[in-house]
Amino acid sequence: MEKKEQWTSAQPPQAVLDALATAFSSHGEEVRRGESSLEVHMGSNALYRTWGNMTAEGRANMPVALTFNASESGTGTAIEVHAFDTFGFRIGSGKSFGVAESFNRRLDEFLSYAAGVIGRDRPITEPAPAPPRINI
Repeated sequence: MEKKEQWTSAQPPQAVLDALATAFSSHGEEVRRGESSLEVHMGSNALYRTWGNMTAEGRANMPVALTFNASESGTGTAIEVHAFDTFGFRIGSGKSFGVAESFNRRLDEFLSYAAGVIGRDRPITEPAPAPPRINI
């Protein structure tokens, strides 16, 4: 799963990257800073595989990453954003038990959070249904 977007900000590039780095590192996320980029890694492949998509603990540990590339533009900063899962291999199609929907929802949540950090309004763009219910 992945999403790519382009944003703008009136702030200079370093201020945008500083704000994003501070926001995500304050939550304990792994943040890697480059000269004009920022990488954020969240979740845990091992914990997600252990708990699974059908538990709150599993969904909270979905392994995803965000990359932000910032460059000066005429009015501030142009930002290229890439959100993607780092789940690795999948057995079968990877679409069972609402996995695709859960990853899509999680990426939207983190993108909306990041947009809010730099003062952009980014509502969740697609319906994000809850994982399907399993009757036992």
